[in-house]
Amino acid sequence: MCGLILLAYFADQQQWNFQNAKKEYQKTAKVPKSFHQEDLDRGFNVTGLWAWSRHPNFAAEQSVWVVLYSWSCIMTDTYLNWTGIGMIAYLVLFQASTWFTELISAKKYPEYKEYQRRVGKFVPKSRLRGPGDFSDKRKSKTSKSKAK
Repeated sequence: MCGLILLAYFADQQQWNFQNAKKEYQKTAKVPKSFHQEDLDRGFNVTGLWAWSRHPNFAAEQSVWVVLYSWSCIMTDTYLNWTGIGMIAYLVLFQASTWFTELISAKKYPEYKEYQRRVGKFVPKSRLRGPGDFSDKRKSKTSKSKAK
């Protein structure tokens, strides 16, 4: 359970860092340290956990609810109980919001369809489709490595 909470925290933090770097880049036209210009120009995060899952934070949060429900079943010695209603409602809500988010992102960002092809929505896909971080298409190094 703690691992899932940490996973959600790190995914949210990576997204927060990326969005702040993107805003800084759009404002100053300077690539912040440890970011790639191509990633910032792309407009959506494809690094860190986001190279493995398009929604790692959603995956972790949904898993928390499945674990809580499973724990309640174990503790009550039953396979079904009323708390399943909450878990199912939460999962349906997340599936719907993920579908909507994906629809908006695919329209807004030209490379998002390629990202969908390469990276699983919640669970990682085979790397045969190309790396999720698009490093195979990258032209420049990070601003950190340029300084070296």
